[in-house]
Amino acid sequence: MKRLLQLLLLTLSVQAYGQNVTENDCNIIQFRHKDYLDSTLNVTPQYHPKGFYLLTNGVYDFVIDGKKYFQSILLKVDKDKFYISNDWESTSDQEEIKDTLMFSVNQGIQIRMVSINNGVGGLPFKTKTQDYQISVLSNDKYCRLKNVKMTGKNQTYIGHFYFTAVGLKEIKIVKGKPYLVEERGEYIMRRN
Repeated sequence: MKRLLQLLLLTLSVQAYGQNVTENDCNIIQFRHKDYLDSTLNVTPQYHPKGFYLLTNGVYDFVIDGKKYFQSILLKVDKDKFYISNDWESTSDQEEIKDTLMFSVNQGIQIRMVSINNGVGGLPFKTKTQDYQISVLSNDKYCRLKNVKMTGKNQTYIGHFYFTAVGLKEIKIVKGKPYLVEERGEYIMRRN
């Protein structure tokens, strides 16, 4: 009963924010801590040290084979590879994707997470490749995150949800500068 209640609350919390789009034939990248592979833990698109997964159209700080790709959009996930854009721009009616990079899921993939909440930040940290089993799974419940419309300085921008240690935050990139958007304001972030 407790497990059912947790699952129901998780489903309602993700759907309440309008962050999830369901589609057929979609894949996610799952990070599951090796100490909890046999656990009944429900992995979600929110960070948890025991496991989490990445959804297309979300923004993540990737470190792949030691190279940084911060604030990159996850464009597509195939069975053995995935595509990101590290050079994108928010505009008023769409977004500009200026590059597409392809990686194998077997490469050394780490996710860096900032821990920023209400303008107060902690030190960023990243997953350790040797601690997580990384796999691609088919998932028809969660597929991709929706775009976010943000208004600032009398202009509306198309943005995305950004994966952080304290949950999904809103982010936009304007003229090459990333802005984390919260209720208290916008904060310029470091790029790479």
